[in-house]
Amino acid sequence: MSTLTDRYIAEVVRHLPEDQRDDISSEIAATIADMVAAEPDAVNDAVNDAIGTPPSGTADRASAERASAERAVLARLGDPAELAHRYAGARQYLVGPDVYPVWARVLRWLLPVVGVIAALAGGILYVSTTAEPELGGLIGQLVSSVAAALLWAFAAWTLVVVIIERTTSEGERSPLSLTPTWDPAHLDGHRGGAESRADAVVSLVLLAVLAAVPFVPSTFLYIGHLNGGEPLVNPAIPTRWFTGYVLLIGALALVQVWRLVRPGRSPARLGIDVVADVVFGVFLTVLVLSHDSVIHPGLVADDGGTATTAIRWSIIATIWVIVGWAQIDTLRAYRRGAANAA
Repeated sequence: MSTLTDRYIAEVVRHLPEDQRDDISSEIAATIADMVAAEPDAVNDAVNDAIGTPPSGTADRASAERASAERAVLARLGDPAELAHRYAGARQYLVGPDVYPVWARVLRWLLPVVGVIAALAGGILYVSTTAEPELGGLIGQLVSSVAAALLWAFAAWTLVVVIIERTTSEGERSPLSLTPTWDPAHLDGHRGGAESRADAVVSLVLLAVLAAVPFVPSTFLYIGHLNGGEPLVNPAIPTRWFTGYVLLIGALALVQVWRLVRPGRSPARLGIDVVADVVFGVFLTVLVLSHDSVIHPGLVADDGGTATTAIRWSIIATIWVIVGWAQIDTLRAYRRGAANAA
């Protein structure tokens, strides 16, 4: 093989592990030789333009034809680095197409929910730590709190997806993939199972976020100096409320696991989703109303003053905004499934 091909192969294997270089080098050399031999006679036109039309069978013409065919083959094979990645099986993307739909779907829910919670937390922080609150200062606090929370949420969820995808062996189905195999029935619109599975993943991620809220230390929001680094919630809340909170989230998680194992949409499942969300909202509302403050007293005074009352009703409003949004999304998903099945 010519020096040009040798240089190309050397550039390819330079990007590969040493224990793979010999075998892949031989394979690429054989592939190039076969491609050059099978290169169409169309290259003759380029040769004729370059050196004229010498008598058929001359050494110059044969050499020129081979050089032209060789360059055409190497150009078709492309960048040596890219060819090396294909041989190595390296994934040249952060989030692959197989898991992208679930990744994007979770972000469409996760970012707004986290943003609302961060705005609420930022507002509480500003009001409780500022002697004379001003609108400009409040807006600045909200913007910084929401921006930081969104970046953390985006980075954390993307990292989880990347780790899951990279630890899944090549050729195997990712746990985040919507459907294990494509079925011709999908052409008839029967995709309710895939969408139901995606919704279940979204719900499980959000439930994990909610489950962590009572246990997140205040140092996570850089306000640990206000309450000694204790959790954000009021430690005076009886343990039975925390137990009920965790058990309720666990029950909701089991419902979503059921949707993962047996995906699909039906009126019964729609009813379960609606009732579960409303029950959770009612539980949180009763929790907030039955205590002077659910926020740690080191962060918000539980004296029943104007600020405490405003914060309490802001929390309740946030709860029902999220619950209402969940109901709208659930109904839309159910209608899409019903329309596809029709």
